[in-house]
Order: sequence, then C-alpha cells, then structure tokens
Amino acid sequence: MLKRGFAFALALVMLVSVASAVEAVTPDGDTYEVSAWAQKDVAEAWNVGLYKGGGYENYRMPADRSLLGQVAARLVALAFGGDYDAYTGYRGLQRQIKDQPWGSTVAEELGLLQGREDGDMDYDAVITRQEAAVVLARAYRLYCDEVHDDAEPLSYADSGMIADWAEADVQLMTHLGVMNGVGENKFNPQGTCTIEQCLVTVVRLYENTCKGKPVVENDFFDLTPRQAAISQAYRPVLYCGSAENDKTFAVVYNTSGAYIGPTRMKVVVVDAAGTCAEYRTVIKESHNIFWGAGENGQSDAAIDKIWLSEDGSKVYYQSTLEEDVYPYYPDGTYGELLFAKGVYTVTLDVASGKQTYTREDLR
Repeated sequence: MLKRGFAFALALVMLVSVASAVEAVTPDGDTYEVSAWAQKDVAEAWNVGLYKGGGYENYRMPADRSLLGQVAARLVALAFGGDYDAYTGYRGLQRQIKDQPWGSTVAEELGLLQGREDGDMDYDAVITRQEAAVVLARAYRLYCDEVHDDAEPLSYADSGMIADWAEADVQLMTHLGVMNGVGENKFNPQGTCTIEQCLVTVVRLYENTCKGKPVVENDFFDLTPRQAAISQAYRPVLYCGSAENDKTFAVVYNTSGAYIGPTRMKVVVVDAAGTCAEYRTVIKESHNIFWGAGENGQSDAAIDKIWLSEDGSKVYYQSTLEEDVYPYYPDGTYGELLFAKGVYTVTLDVASGKQTYTREDLR
C-alpha cells in the first residue's frame, strides 16, 4: 500500500511538473519550453536585451557558467549605457583581421567569471546557485556602490552549507530580492541553476537595481559611431579578408560551415551611412544538382583578395578559376560552359548592390 501511495504521489508530481511547462516563442520565431512561472520574466530578458538566445529548446535544463556570465555582462552593458552586441561584434572583427585568437570573454574581462583553482574557466560546467549569486553580486557592484548595512543575516535552514566565499553575495542577492529560497526555508547552495532561473534572477536584478537609473559613467563598452556601424558586419564564420577606408568597410566570409555541399562566399559591406548589406559572390566554381537546382547547387569561387575604390563607392574582389566550370548532372554529363578558366575581377557598386565582372586569361 505504501509503495502504491508513493508511486501515485510521484506520478502526481511529474504531472504537475509537465503541466507547468509552456511553449513560448522567441523574437526570432523559434519555440522553447519554459515553466509557466518564469515565462513573463524570460520574455522580458529577451525584450530588454539581456538575452539573445543560445539555440536552447528547453529553458528548464541546467545552465552553464558561460550563459550566466554573458547575461550578467549584458546587464552591466545596459547599466554602462553600452551596446554589448556592437562591442563583441567589433572586437570579434578586429581579432579576425589581426588573426588573433578570440581570447577572454566579456564576462571574464569584467571579472564576473573567474577561473577555478587550476586557472580553468570551466565555461561549460553547470553553475550552482551559490555561484550564480556571486556572479550577480559582482555585476551589481560594477554599476552600484551602495552599501547595504541593513541586510539581514542569512536565516536559511541550510545557511551553514553556503561556502564562505559566497556567503556575503548570497546575503546581498537575498536582500535585494533577486534570489530566494527553494522551499522549506532552504537556499540549496549546491543546487543547479536552470536557464530560466538564471534569466529570471538577472531580470529581477535589472528591475530592482538598474532599470530607470542614470547611466553609470564607464568607457568599457565605448565605441565610436563608425565602429558600432562596422560591428554589424561581423560573422562568426571563416574570415577570408577585408578592406576599409573612411567611407566603406567590406569583409569576405566563407559561410559554408563544416559540411558537405556547395561553398557559400559572402561579401558584407557597411557604407558611409552605416547601412550593412550582404552579397553572395557572382563567380561560381562548380555546379552539381545533387546539391539542389539553380543557385542552390552552385559552389562559389574562392575570393583571392578584396579592395575598395578611393571614394568608397565600389568594392572590388578577385577570384581565380584554374579550370573551366560546367554544370554537372546526375547522369554524369555536363551542361554548357558557365565560366571559362581565368582571373575574374568583380565590381560591386555600393549604392545599388549591382555586381559586374571582367575576365583575364591565366598567366
């Protein structure tokens, strides 16, 4: 009888747990599962720019250190009046151009995330509740110097289990109404933080201490208007070259990714007005309809170099074809000539986006 009652209770708990989950939609149109109690705050995290997504389908799964670090860094950017995405985009571009490794994350640079005893940042490790309190407290102290002498001593039933290095931060987050107990007056310091819990706590911190407050003077995220405009061109894919003058910025990316299929070469251009546009190269290297009909089956030629006209009105790039290019069909036959072997120079008109090309024989 006892076993039967326990099974019934367990089933009831599981039923309530499943029933409390809802399906929500991101601003990008993707769907994700979130607890009903967290849905409003998670949506607010998207709405105010505290979160831009990470491809997760279930926000009730444990969060890793890197996720909370990034969300907390976005909060600091808001407090500083900065643009997190522009900052990381421009920084990423400069590192690509200079052929430098990505290096530390913004959360690490701000001191929100610190290494373990062995120096390992351990970004992929699941973050605990007491670790989350520490990260949030560090973010708060970057934009607020208020002293909370009125904070009540911790009274959780498991306060003795909170690590010494986290105790003051748990106390602060509790005092600010950002983190509370998990039931039975317990904080559960070693318990894991889910994605939705991380987002909810950061939204609470934002609303309780940052929203509507004057911007904190700090130049960490500062970019010039031109740098902010150029940041739009950043793509986290294979960088192939760039060109820049005081009017125009252009960068070439291979956006194919690590899979079998046609190569996609893109030229991203930012004009003098800050408008960003993306173009696919018009020179093709091969065509195989196994990959798809028409343009979908065309593989783009590699771009050897890119440069600009002096006035920035034209972007030039060059591709070399060592062999003639024909469309290829499943029966093993080839169609009419697409591109004769040679050196192709493409002119991209920045104002209209029109691309034209000339060809020279191979030398």
